[in-house]
Amino acid sequence: MKPTHVALFSALGMMFTSLSVYSLVPSGGGDATTAIEVTAEPPRVVPEVTGAAVAAVDPSRFTTGSRLMLEGRVGHARLPRSAQETFLMFEVRSDGSPAKAQAQASLSLVIDRSGSMKGTRLANAVQAATTAVSRMNDGDVVSVVTFDTRTAVVVPPTTVGPATRGHILASVRGISLGGDTCISCGIEEGLSLLGQTGGGVSRMLVLSDGDANHGVRDLPGFRAMAQRARDRGVSITTIGVDVDYNEKILSAIALDSNGRHYFVENDAALARIFEAEAEQLTASVANGAELAIDLAPGVTLDRVFDRSFRRAGDQVIVPLGAFAAGEVKTVLLKVRLGGLAGDARGESPIAEVGLAYRDLVAKTDARCQGKLGVAIADRDADASELDALVAGRVQRSETAATLKQANFLFEQGRLDEARGKLDAQQRSLRSAADKAKRSAPASRAKDVEVDFESQLAALERADTGFAAPPAFATPPPAAPAKPGGFAQAPAASPAPEKSREGKAAVRRNEADAFDLAR
Repeated sequence: MKPTHVALFSALGMMFTSLSVYSLVPSGGGDATTAIEVTAEPPRVVPEVTGAAVAAVDPSRFTTGSRLMLEGRVGHARLPRSAQETFLMFEVRSDGSPAKAQAQASLSLVIDRSGSMKGTRLANAVQAATTAVSRMNDGDVVSVVTFDTRTAVVVPPTTVGPATRGHILASVRGISLGGDTCISCGIEEGLSLLGQTGGGVSRMLVLSDGDANHGVRDLPGFRAMAQRARDRGVSITTIGVDVDYNEKILSAIALDSNGRHYFVENDAALARIFEAEAEQLTASVANGAELAIDLAPGVTLDRVFDRSFRRAGDQVIVPLGAFAAGEVKTVLLKVRLGGLAGDARGESPIAEVGLAYRDLVAKTDARCQGKLGVAIADRDADASELDALVAGRVQRSETAATLKQANFLFEQGRLDEARGKLDAQQRSLRSAADKAKRSAPASRAKDVEVDFESQLAALERADTGFAAPPAFATPPPAAPAKPGGFAQAPAASPAPEKSREGKAAVRRNEADAFDLAR
Protein backbone atom coordinates (compact mmCIF):
# COMPACT_ATOMS: atom_id res chain seq x y z
CA MET A 1 0.00 0.00 0.00
CA LYS A 2 1.27 3.45 -0.80
CA PRO A 3 2.37 5.63 2.12
CA THR A 4 -0.36 8.12 1.29
CA HIS A 5 -3.08 5.49 1.75
CA VAL A 6 -1.45 4.15 4.92
CA ALA A 7 -1.54 7.68 6.25
CA LEU A 8 -5.17 8.11 5.20
CA PHE A 9 -6.41 5.01 6.98
CA SER A 10 -4.22 5.68 10.02
CA ALA A 11 -5.56 9.24 10.27
CA LEU A 12 -9.13 8.04 10.03
CA GLY A 13 -8.48 5.63 12.88
CA MET A 14 -6.95 8.32 15.08
CA MET A 15 -9.47 11.02 14.21
CA PHE A 16 -12.24 9.88 16.51
CA THR A 17 -10.55 8.97 19.77
CA SER A 18 -12.34 11.90 21.41
CA LEU A 19 -15.84 11.26 20.08
CA SER A 20 -18.70 10.16 22.32
CA VAL A 21 -20.15 6.71 21.61
CA TYR A 22 -23.32 5.51 23.26
CA SER A 23 -23.98 1.77 23.48
CA LEU A 24 -26.77 -0.25 24.94
CA VAL A 25 -26.34 -4.00 25.39
CA PRO A 26 -29.63 -5.91 25.73
CA SER A 27 -30.13 -8.17 28.70
CA GLY A 28 -31.24 -11.70 28.02
CA GLY A 29 -32.39 -12.91 24.65
CA GLY A 30 -34.39 -11.24 21.93
CA ASP A 31 -37.98 -10.17 22.35
CA ALA A 32 -40.81 -12.40 21.27
CA THR A 33 -42.40 -11.31 18.02
CA THR A 34 -45.95 -11.47 16.79
CA ALA A 35 -47.21 -11.85 13.26
CA ILE A 36 -47.89 -8.47 11.67
CA GLU A 37 -48.88 -7.21 8.27
CA VAL A 38 -45.79 -5.81 6.58
CA THR A 39 -45.49 -3.81 3.40
CA ALA A 40 -42.16 -4.84 1.90
CA GLU A 41 -40.44 -2.32 -0.33
CA PRO A 42 -37.87 -3.64 -2.86
CA PRO A 43 -34.52 -1.88 -2.94
CA ARG A 44 -33.92 0.45 -5.84
CA VAL A 45 -30.74 2.24 -6.80
CA VAL A 46 -30.75 5.91 -7.79
CA PRO A 47 -27.66 6.84 -9.82
CA GLU A 48 -25.84 10.02 -8.89
CA VAL A 49 -24.44 12.64 -11.17
CA THR A 50 -20.92 13.96 -10.64
CA GLY A 51 -20.38 16.98 -12.85
CA ALA A 52 -21.97 16.15 -16.20
CA ALA A 53 -21.37 12.40 -16.06
CA VAL A 54 -23.77 9.79 -14.74
CA ALA A 55 -22.00 7.54 -12.24
CA ALA A 56 -22.32 3.82 -12.87
CA VAL A 57 -24.44 1.94 -10.38
CA ASP A 58 -22.07 0.56 -7.77
CA PRO A 59 -22.48 -1.55 -4.64
CA SER A 60 -21.35 1.22 -2.28
CA ARG A 61 -24.66 3.14 -2.44
CA PHE A 62 -28.37 2.42 -2.47
CA THR A 63 -31.64 4.28 -2.06
CA THR A 64 -34.91 2.54 -1.23
CA GLY A 65 -38.25 3.09 0.50
CA SER A 66 -41.48 5.04 0.15
CA ARG A 67 -42.93 6.85 3.19
CA LEU A 68 -39.45 6.73 4.69
CA MET A 69 -36.59 6.80 2.19
CA LEU A 70 -33.40 5.03 3.24
CA GLU A 71 -30.07 5.92 1.63
CA GLY A 72 -26.97 3.92 2.46
CA ARG A 73 -23.33 4.75 1.63
CA VAL A 74 -19.95 3.17 2.23
CA GLY A 75 -17.24 5.68 3.02
CA HIS A 76 -15.01 4.42 0.23
CA ALA A 77 -16.50 2.99 -2.98
CA ARG A 78 -13.22 1.24 -3.91
CA LEU A 79 -10.73 -0.22 -1.46
CA PRO A 80 -7.63 -2.40 -1.70
CA ARG A 81 -7.82 -5.83 -0.09
CA SER A 82 -5.49 -4.66 2.67
CA ALA A 83 -7.81 -1.82 3.80
CA GLN A 84 -8.51 -2.00 7.51
CA GLU A 85 -11.52 0.30 8.02
CA THR A 86 -14.18 2.47 6.48
CA PHE A 87 -17.47 4.17 7.40
CA LEU A 88 -21.12 3.35 6.79
CA MET A 89 -23.60 6.21 6.67
CA PHE A 90 -27.38 5.97 6.50
CA GLU A 91 -29.80 8.82 5.92
CA VAL A 92 -33.49 8.27 6.63
CA ARG A 93 -35.76 10.94 5.17
CA SER A 94 -39.53 11.05 5.55
CA ASP A 95 -42.00 11.99 2.83
CA GLY A 96 -42.18 15.78 2.76
CA SER A 97 -45.93 15.92 2.11
CA PRO A 98 -48.18 16.34 5.18
CA ALA A 99 -49.96 13.24 6.40
CA LYS A 100 -53.59 12.97 5.32
CA ALA A 101 -54.29 10.68 8.24
CA GLN A 102 -52.22 9.95 11.29
CA ALA A 103 -52.43 8.04 14.52
CA GLN A 104 -53.50 9.62 17.76
CA ALA A 105 -50.83 11.94 19.19
CA SER A 106 -50.11 11.93 22.92
CA LEU A 107 -48.30 14.94 24.40
CA SER A 108 -47.12 15.22 28.00
CA LEU A 109 -45.94 18.67 29.14
CA VAL A 110 -43.55 18.50 32.12
CA ILE A 111 -42.91 21.98 33.52
CA ASP A 112 -40.47 23.15 36.19
CA ARG A 113 -42.31 25.29 38.77
CA SER A 114 -39.40 25.62 41.21
CA GLY A 115 -38.67 28.95 42.84
CA SER A 116 -36.11 29.94 40.21
CA MET A 117 -38.93 30.07 37.63
CA LYS A 118 -40.22 33.29 39.19
CA GLY A 119 -41.05 36.36 37.14
CA THR A 120 -41.62 36.04 33.42
CA ARG A 121 -40.22 32.51 33.15
CA LEU A 122 -43.20 30.66 34.61
CA ALA A 123 -45.68 33.05 33.00
CA ASN A 124 -44.14 32.47 29.57
CA ALA A 125 -43.92 28.72 30.19
CA VAL A 126 -47.63 28.64 30.99
CA GLN A 127 -48.39 30.67 27.88
CA ALA A 128 -46.26 28.30 25.79
CA ALA A 129 -48.08 25.28 27.23
CA THR A 130 -51.48 26.75 26.36
CA THR A 131 -50.21 27.43 22.82
CA ALA A 132 -49.16 23.78 22.45
CA VAL A 133 -52.52 22.53 23.70
CA SER A 134 -54.29 24.81 21.24
CA ARG A 135 -52.32 23.23 18.37
CA MET A 136 -53.37 19.67 19.25
CA ASN A 137 -56.11 18.08 17.16
CA ASP A 138 -59.41 16.82 18.50
CA GLY A 139 -58.90 13.21 19.49
CA ASP A 140 -55.28 13.71 20.62
CA VAL A 141 -54.39 13.19 24.28
CA VAL A 142 -52.73 15.78 26.54
CA SER A 143 -51.36 15.52 30.07
CA VAL A 144 -49.58 18.18 32.13
CA VAL A 145 -47.19 17.66 35.06
CA THR A 146 -45.39 20.23 37.18
CA PHE A 147 -42.41 19.52 39.41
CA ASP A 148 -40.34 21.09 42.14
CA THR A 149 -39.21 18.63 44.83
CA ARG A 150 -42.46 16.77 44.17
CA THR A 151 -44.71 16.32 41.18
CA ALA A 152 -48.28 17.46 40.66
CA VAL A 153 -50.58 16.19 37.92
CA VAL A 154 -52.20 19.37 36.64
CA VAL A 155 -54.02 17.62 33.79
CA PRO A 156 -54.39 13.82 33.77
CA PRO A 157 -54.43 12.15 30.33
CA THR A 158 -57.34 13.91 28.64
CA THR A 159 -58.65 13.55 25.11
CA VAL A 160 -58.73 16.95 23.44
CA GLY A 161 -62.10 18.04 22.12
CA PRO A 162 -64.66 20.86 22.25
CA ALA A 163 -65.87 19.74 25.68
CA THR A 164 -62.41 19.42 27.27
CA ARG A 165 -60.09 21.96 25.64
CA GLY A 166 -61.24 24.89 27.79
CA HIS A 167 -60.82 22.91 31.02
CA ILE A 168 -57.29 21.85 30.02
CA LEU A 169 -56.30 25.44 29.29
CA ALA A 170 -57.78 26.72 32.55
CA SER A 171 -55.88 24.08 34.54
CA VAL A 172 -52.58 25.00 32.87
CA ARG A 173 -53.12 28.70 33.61
CA GLY A 174 -53.45 27.84 37.30
CA ILE A 175 -49.84 26.61 37.65
CA SER A 176 -47.95 28.42 40.45
CA LEU A 177 -44.42 28.52 41.89
CA GLY A 178 -43.00 25.88 44.25
CA GLY A 179 -39.61 24.92 45.76
CA ASP A 180 -36.46 23.11 44.50
CA THR A 181 -35.92 21.03 41.33
CA CYS A 182 -36.49 17.30 40.79
CA ILE A 183 -36.32 16.83 37.03
CA SER A 184 -36.40 13.03 37.23
CA CYS A 185 -39.61 13.17 39.30
CA GLY A 186 -41.34 15.11 36.54
CA ILE A 187 -40.12 12.75 33.82
CA GLU A 188 -41.22 9.64 35.70
CA GLU A 189 -44.67 11.10 36.28
CA GLY A 190 -44.94 12.13 32.63
CA LEU A 191 -44.01 8.61 31.50
CA SER A 192 -46.60 7.14 33.84
CA LEU A 193 -49.33 9.34 32.37
CA LEU A 194 -48.28 8.59 28.78
CA GLY A 195 -48.45 4.90 29.63
CA GLN A 196 -52.15 5.33 30.36
CA THR A 197 -52.90 6.49 26.81
CA GLY A 198 -53.49 4.24 23.82
CA GLY A 199 -51.16 3.67 20.86
CA GLY A 200 -49.97 6.32 18.45
CA VAL A 201 -47.09 8.76 18.70
CA SER A 202 -45.98 9.92 22.15
CA ARG A 203 -43.81 12.88 23.04
CA MET A 204 -42.83 14.61 26.26
CA LEU A 205 -41.71 18.23 26.54
CA VAL A 206 -39.55 18.90 29.61
CA LEU A 207 -38.83 22.51 30.54
CA SER A 208 -36.40 23.53 33.29
CA ASP A 209 -34.20 26.48 34.24
CA GLY A 210 -32.10 24.82 36.94
CA ASP A 211 -29.95 21.88 37.93
CA ALA A 212 -31.28 18.60 39.31
CA ASN A 213 -30.95 18.90 43.10
CA HIS A 214 -33.48 16.22 44.08
CA GLY A 215 -34.15 12.71 42.77
CA VAL A 216 -31.79 11.46 40.05
CA ARG A 217 -28.81 13.80 39.75
CA ASP A 218 -26.17 11.93 37.75
CA LEU A 219 -25.77 11.76 33.97
CA PRO A 220 -25.84 7.92 33.71
CA GLY A 221 -29.08 7.87 35.71
CA PHE A 222 -30.74 10.34 33.35
CA ARG A 223 -29.47 8.46 30.28
CA ALA A 224 -30.93 5.22 31.59
CA MET A 225 -34.26 7.00 32.17
CA ALA A 226 -34.20 8.43 28.64
CA GLN A 227 -33.47 5.02 27.14
CA ARG A 228 -36.42 3.52 29.03
CA ALA A 229 -38.63 6.27 27.60
CA ARG A 230 -37.33 5.56 24.09
CA ASP A 231 -37.98 1.83 24.49
CA ARG A 232 -41.58 2.67 25.43
CA GLY A 233 -41.94 4.71 22.23
CA VAL A 234 -41.66 8.11 23.95
CA SER A 235 -39.30 10.82 22.69
CA ILE A 236 -38.36 13.59 25.13
CA THR A 237 -37.72 17.14 23.94
CA THR A 238 -35.84 19.18 26.55
CA ILE A 239 -35.90 22.96 26.83
CA GLY A 240 -33.34 24.77 28.95
CA VAL A 241 -34.30 28.30 29.99
CA ASP A 242 -31.79 31.06 30.74
CA VAL A 243 -28.15 30.24 31.62
CA ASP A 244 -28.16 28.25 34.86
CA TYR A 245 -29.69 24.90 33.84
CA ASN A 246 -27.59 21.76 33.44
CA GLU A 247 -27.05 21.57 29.68
CA LYS A 248 -25.28 18.20 29.84
CA ILE A 249 -28.24 16.50 31.52
CA LEU A 250 -30.92 18.02 29.32
CA SER A 251 -29.07 17.29 26.06
CA ALA A 252 -28.34 13.69 27.15
CA ILE A 253 -32.03 13.09 27.92
CA ALA A 254 -32.99 14.32 24.45
CA LEU A 255 -30.21 12.41 22.69
CA ASP A 256 -30.93 9.01 24.24
CA SER A 257 -34.71 9.28 23.78
CA ASN A 258 -34.59 10.44 20.12
CA GLY A 259 -35.91 13.86 21.08
CA ARG A 260 -34.61 17.39 20.54
CA HIS A 261 -32.84 19.90 22.76
CA TYR A 262 -33.30 23.68 22.85
CA PHE A 263 -31.46 26.50 24.60
CA VAL A 264 -33.80 29.43 25.28
CA GLU A 265 -31.92 32.46 26.60
CA ASN A 266 -35.02 34.66 26.40
CA ASP A 267 -38.14 32.98 27.82
CA ALA A 268 -40.33 35.04 25.48
CA ALA A 269 -39.35 32.50 22.76
CA LEU A 270 -40.93 29.54 24.58
CA ALA A 271 -44.32 29.75 22.87
CA ARG A 272 -42.74 29.39 19.43
CA ILE A 273 -40.88 26.22 20.47
CA PHE A 274 -43.89 24.61 22.17
CA GLU A 275 -46.03 25.39 19.14
CA ALA A 276 -43.49 23.93 16.70
CA GLU A 277 -43.16 20.75 18.76
CA ALA A 278 -46.92 20.26 18.94
CA GLU A 279 -47.32 20.86 15.21
CA GLN A 280 -44.54 18.41 14.36
CA LEU A 281 -46.03 15.78 16.64
CA THR A 282 -49.41 16.03 14.95
CA ALA A 283 -47.72 15.86 11.52
CA SER A 284 -46.04 12.50 12.21
CA VAL A 285 -46.01 10.14 9.22
CA ALA A 286 -44.07 7.22 10.73
CA ASN A 287 -43.36 5.78 14.16
CA GLY A 288 -41.20 3.15 15.81
CA ALA A 289 -38.52 3.26 13.11
CA GLU A 290 -35.52 0.98 13.65
CA LEU A 291 -32.48 0.52 11.45
CA ALA A 292 -30.97 -2.99 11.51
CA ILE A 293 -27.47 -3.51 10.08
CA ASP A 294 -26.14 -7.03 9.47
CA LEU A 295 -22.40 -6.82 8.88
CA ALA A 296 -20.87 -9.22 6.36
CA PRO A 297 -18.39 -11.91 7.49
CA GLY A 298 -15.04 -10.36 8.29
CA VAL A 299 -16.61 -6.93 8.92
CA THR A 300 -16.88 -5.89 12.57
CA LEU A 301 -18.29 -2.85 14.33
CA ASP A 302 -15.80 -0.34 15.69
CA ARG A 303 -18.29 2.27 16.89
CA VAL A 304 -21.64 3.98 16.35
CA PHE A 305 -21.41 7.75 16.52
CA ASP A 306 -23.81 10.01 18.40
CA ARG A 307 -26.67 7.50 18.80
CA SER A 308 -27.55 4.77 21.26
CA PHE A 309 -27.90 1.27 19.82
CA ARG A 310 -28.19 -2.35 20.83
CA ARG A 311 -26.71 -5.62 19.62
CA ALA A 312 -28.59 -8.78 18.69
CA GLY A 313 -25.89 -11.27 17.83
CA ASP A 314 -24.01 -9.87 14.83
CA GLN A 315 -26.79 -7.38 14.12
CA VAL A 316 -26.56 -3.69 15.10
CA ILE A 317 -29.96 -2.09 15.78
CA VAL A 318 -30.36 1.70 15.96
CA PRO A 319 -33.78 2.99 17.11
CA LEU A 320 -34.86 6.16 15.33
CA GLY A 321 -38.40 6.63 16.67
CA ALA A 322 -41.00 8.84 15.03
CA PHE A 323 -40.68 10.97 11.88
CA ALA A 324 -42.63 14.10 11.01
CA ALA A 325 -43.16 15.09 7.38
CA GLY A 326 -39.83 16.12 5.84
CA GLU A 327 -37.70 15.07 8.84
CA VAL A 328 -34.19 13.65 8.30
CA LYS A 329 -32.08 11.51 10.64
CA THR A 330 -28.62 10.07 10.05
CA VAL A 331 -26.65 7.12 11.41
CA LEU A 332 -22.86 6.86 11.15
CA LEU A 333 -20.81 3.72 11.83
CA LYS A 334 -17.12 2.99 11.66
CA VAL A 335 -16.32 -0.64 10.76
CA ARG A 336 -13.15 -2.72 10.74
CA LEU A 337 -12.33 -4.86 7.70
CA GLY A 338 -10.71 -8.23 8.20
CA GLY A 339 -9.51 -8.64 4.63
CA LEU A 340 -11.73 -8.02 1.62
CA ALA A 341 -12.54 -11.02 -0.58
CA GLY A 342 -13.88 -10.08 -3.99
CA ASP A 343 -16.43 -12.09 -5.94
CA ALA A 344 -16.45 -12.75 -9.69
CA ARG A 345 -17.38 -9.10 -10.27
CA GLY A 346 -14.55 -7.84 -8.08
CA GLU A 347 -16.90 -6.72 -5.30
CA SER A 348 -16.89 -7.49 -1.59
CA PRO A 349 -20.05 -7.34 0.59
CA ILE A 350 -20.04 -5.03 3.62
CA ALA A 351 -23.56 -5.08 5.10
CA GLU A 352 -27.22 -5.88 4.58
CA VAL A 353 -29.52 -3.18 5.95
CA GLY A 354 -33.21 -3.09 6.82
CA LEU A 355 -35.49 -0.28 8.01
CA ALA A 356 -38.73 -1.21 9.75
CA TYR A 357 -41.40 1.27 10.87
CA ARG A 358 -45.10 1.91 11.27
CA ASP A 359 -46.54 3.88 8.34
CA LEU A 360 -49.08 6.17 10.03
CA VAL A 361 -50.62 7.31 6.76
CA ALA A 362 -51.17 3.87 5.22
CA LYS A 363 -51.78 2.45 8.72
CA THR A 364 -49.59 -0.58 8.11
CA ASP A 365 -46.15 -1.85 9.11
CA ALA A 366 -43.53 -1.24 6.44
CA ARG A 367 -40.02 -2.46 5.77
CA CYS A 368 -37.37 -1.66 3.19
CA GLN A 369 -33.89 -3.08 2.71
CA GLY A 370 -30.67 -2.70 0.79
CA LYS A 371 -27.13 -4.03 0.50
CA LEU A 372 -23.76 -2.33 0.64
CA GLY A 373 -20.42 -3.46 -0.70
CA VAL A 374 -17.19 -2.13 -2.12
CA ALA A 375 -15.31 -2.63 -5.37
CA ILE A 376 -11.89 -4.22 -4.95
CA ALA A 377 -9.07 -1.99 -6.18
CA ASP A 378 -6.23 -3.90 -7.83
CA ARG A 379 -3.80 -1.12 -7.06
CA ASP A 380 -3.55 1.05 -3.97
CA ALA A 381 -3.57 4.09 -6.25
CA ASP A 382 -7.08 3.15 -7.42
CA ALA A 383 -8.61 3.37 -3.92
CA SER A 384 -11.26 6.09 -3.74
CA GLU A 385 -11.31 9.16 -1.54
CA LEU A 386 -13.83 9.40 1.28
CA ASP A 387 -17.35 9.95 -0.09
CA ALA A 388 -18.30 13.65 0.06
CA LEU A 389 -21.53 13.19 2.03
CA VAL A 390 -19.90 10.72 4.42
CA ALA A 391 -17.03 13.17 4.90
CA GLY A 392 -19.51 15.88 5.90
CA ARG A 393 -21.22 13.60 8.41
CA VAL A 394 -17.89 12.45 9.83
CA GLN A 395 -16.86 16.06 10.30
CA ARG A 396 -20.18 16.84 12.00
CA SER A 397 -19.35 14.33 14.73
CA GLU A 398 -15.88 15.81 15.07
CA THR A 399 -17.25 19.36 15.20
CA ALA A 400 -19.81 18.39 17.84
CA ALA A 401 -17.06 16.76 19.92
CA THR A 402 -14.87 19.85 19.51
CA LEU A 403 -17.63 22.13 20.80
CA LYS A 404 -18.01 19.96 23.91
CA GLN A 405 -14.25 19.81 24.48
CA ALA A 406 -14.02 23.59 24.10
CA ASN A 407 -16.84 23.99 26.63
CA PHE A 408 -14.94 21.85 29.13
CA LEU A 409 -11.73 23.85 28.70
CA PHE A 410 -13.58 27.17 28.91
CA GLU A 411 -15.33 26.18 32.14
CA GLN A 412 -11.91 25.26 33.58
CA GLY A 413 -10.73 28.80 32.86
CA ARG A 414 -8.47 27.62 30.00
CA LEU A 415 -9.77 30.11 27.47
CA ASP A 416 -6.79 30.07 25.12
CA GLU A 417 -6.87 26.27 24.88
CA ALA A 418 -10.60 26.32 24.20
CA ARG A 419 -10.23 28.80 21.37
CA GLY A 420 -7.24 26.85 20.04
CA LYS A 421 -9.45 23.73 19.76
CA LEU A 422 -12.05 25.69 17.85
CA ASP A 423 -9.46 27.20 15.51
CA ALA A 424 -7.89 23.81 14.73
CA GLN A 425 -11.26 22.32 13.84
CA GLN A 426 -12.08 25.28 11.61
CA ARG A 427 -8.86 24.69 9.65
CA SER A 428 -9.61 20.97 9.37
CA LEU A 429 -13.15 21.71 8.20
CA ARG A 430 -12.06 24.11 5.47
CA SER A 431 -9.63 21.56 4.11
CA ALA A 432 -12.22 18.76 4.18
CA ALA A 433 -14.85 21.05 2.62
CA ASP A 434 -12.63 21.85 -0.35
CA LYS A 435 -12.18 18.15 -1.13
CA ALA A 436 -15.83 17.25 -0.54
CA LYS A 437 -17.19 20.03 -2.75
CA ARG A 438 -15.01 18.93 -5.66
CA SER A 439 -16.17 15.31 -5.48
CA ALA A 440 -19.82 15.76 -4.45
CA PRO A 441 -22.48 14.38 -6.82
CA ALA A 442 -24.27 17.21 -8.59
CA SER A 443 -27.62 16.27 -7.06
CA ARG A 444 -26.21 16.66 -3.53
CA ALA A 445 -23.61 19.38 -4.02
CA LYS A 446 -25.76 21.99 -2.28
CA ASP A 447 -26.34 19.64 0.67
CA VAL A 448 -22.58 19.18 1.07
CA GLU A 449 -21.98 22.93 0.90
CA VAL A 450 -24.69 23.71 3.49
CA ASP A 451 -23.39 20.95 5.78
CA PHE A 452 -19.90 22.38 6.01
CA GLU A 453 -21.14 25.97 6.22
CA SER A 454 -23.37 25.13 9.19
CA GLN A 455 -20.43 23.54 11.00
CA LEU A 456 -18.18 26.54 10.38
CA ALA A 457 -20.95 28.86 11.58
CA ALA A 458 -21.28 26.88 14.84
CA LEU A 459 -17.52 27.09 15.46
CA GLU A 460 -17.48 30.82 14.72
CA ARG A 461 -20.36 31.38 17.16
CA ALA A 462 -18.45 29.46 19.81
CA ASP A 463 -15.28 31.47 19.23
CA THR A 464 -17.23 34.73 19.44
CA GLY A 465 -18.95 33.57 22.62
CA PHE A 466 -15.61 32.75 24.22
CA ALA A 467 -14.05 36.09 23.25
CA ALA A 468 -12.36 37.78 26.17
CA PRO A 469 -14.27 40.86 27.42
CA PRO A 470 -12.90 44.13 26.00
CA ALA A 471 -10.38 45.94 28.15
CA PHE A 472 -11.42 49.28 29.59
CA ALA A 473 -9.95 52.21 27.67
CA THR A 474 -10.01 54.03 31.00
CA PRO A 475 -9.91 52.00 34.22
CA PRO A 476 -13.19 52.11 36.15
CA PRO A 477 -13.15 54.56 39.04
CA ALA A 478 -12.31 53.34 42.49
CA ALA A 479 -15.13 53.02 44.98
CA PRO A 480 -15.47 55.96 47.40
CA ALA A 481 -13.41 55.77 50.56
CA LYS A 482 -15.14 54.85 53.78
CA PRO A 483 -14.94 57.47 56.54
CA GLY A 484 -11.45 57.42 58.01
CA GLY A 485 -10.28 54.76 55.53
CA PHE A 486 -8.69 54.31 52.11
CA ALA A 487 -10.36 54.29 48.72
CA GLN A 488 -11.60 50.80 47.77
CA ALA A 489 -10.35 49.01 44.67
CA PRO A 490 -12.82 48.88 41.76
CA ALA A 491 -15.07 45.83 41.71
CA ALA A 492 -13.55 43.02 39.67
CA SER A 493 -15.43 41.72 36.63
CA PRO A 494 -16.39 38.03 36.85
CA ALA A 495 -14.16 35.54 35.05
CA PRO A 496 -15.39 34.91 31.48
CA GLU A 497 -16.63 31.41 32.34
CA LYS A 498 -18.64 32.78 35.28
CA SER A 499 -20.22 35.66 33.39
CA ARG A 500 -23.73 35.51 31.98
CA GLU A 501 -22.29 35.79 28.46
CA GLY A 502 -19.90 32.90 29.10
CA LYS A 503 -22.63 30.66 30.50
CA ALA A 504 -24.86 31.45 27.53
CA ALA A 505 -22.00 30.54 25.15
CA VAL A 506 -21.56 27.14 26.79
CA ARG A 507 -25.26 26.32 26.54
CA ARG A 508 -25.47 27.54 22.96
CA ASN A 509 -22.50 25.33 22.04
CA GLU A 510 -24.16 22.30 23.65
CA ALA A 511 -27.35 22.91 21.65
CA ASP A 512 -25.33 23.35 18.43
CA ALA A 513 -23.39 20.13 19.12
CA PHE A 514 -26.67 18.28 19.62
CA ASP A 515 -28.07 19.51 16.31
CA LEU A 516 -24.90 18.69 14.38
CA ALA A 517 -24.81 15.11 15.63
CA ARG A 518 -28.29 14.21 14.34
